[in-house]
Amino acid sequence: MRRAVHKIFLGSLFGFTLAFALGACTAPEIESCENFREVRSSCDGNNAFRYEPVNYDLCNNVDPECKQFYDCTAALSCVPDSNLTWLLGTEKVDTKIGGKPCVPRSQDPECGKRCCPVEFYRTLCPQPEDKECTDDDLRIPEEEDEEE
Repeated sequence: MRRAVHKIFLGSLFGFTLAFALGACTAPEIESCENFREVRSSCDGNNAFRYEPVNYDLCNNVDPECKQFYDCTAALSCVPDSNLTWLLGTEKVDTKIGGKPCVPRSQDPECGKRCCPVEFYRTLCPQPEDKECTDDDLRIPEEEDEEE
């Protein structure tokens, strides 16, 4: 009797441990996707507008081929573009404007047309062929309520 209870206990413990371990494991591409969304949301927080929540979870069924794209985008800086909208990308500081070097926004945020152009994460981080790895088309800026 004791032996049977002991086997049941060990079997239950093993089953619970296995179920917990399998539930706690996350695919690498899902972790990369979640990291990308966290980094992008942090960058979006610098903008004066907010995005409407979407009823689509990008990371639920992420394609394993997208992992490299998400890792690439999450490593980019959050920089303001010419419209002063913050986005993930990099400034092309080696660009010449009118024959003179462009001015990085970090040195002069009001540099106007002399500012270095910004490359967006979609151009810097190639996506796999025939795959869409972002939910950018679903991210719609919220309408601001007009106060009277």
